[in-house]
Amino acid sequence: MATERPQLFGNDLRLFERGGDYDLTPDRKGDLGVAEGNDNIVQALTLRLLVRRGELAALGWPNYGSRLHELIGEPNNRRTHTVLMAHARAAVEQDPRVVEVTAMRAYVLPGERDVARLEMEIQLIAENNPLNLVFDVRLGNS
Repeated sequence: MATERPQLFGNDLRLFERGGDYDLTPDRKGDLGVAEGNDNIVQALTLRLLVRRGELAALGWPNYGSRLHELIGEPNNRRTHTVLMAHARAAVEQDPRVVEVTAMRAYVLPGERDVARLEMEIQLIAENNPLNLVFDVRLGNS
């Protein structure tokens, strides 16, 4: 199964976060780095959560992305967490490699009153063990 994983979950250019922005990552040879297999599905789901739904409509992907950005400025409380989880679930389950989000929780990130942490357990196609994905949502206006 290990040889099928890169093909099943695909590959893409590897990105890294720098100061809140994402950029391409070079590999050891100075070429563009590639995210394969599990790394690629984690990167793909993270990007799906980061992109505002409808932002890629001009490129032919009107339903790609999430609605998490709509909650910027909302209080970091149980009601907001419930909406965050619903928006995250809807976005993640759009990926054809995702069977379903089997568990999710949201909570205030310690020491960060304006950050909600989402922890998701995601069942992927052709996998016995779920993927654990952690994603932080900045609710503050900054």
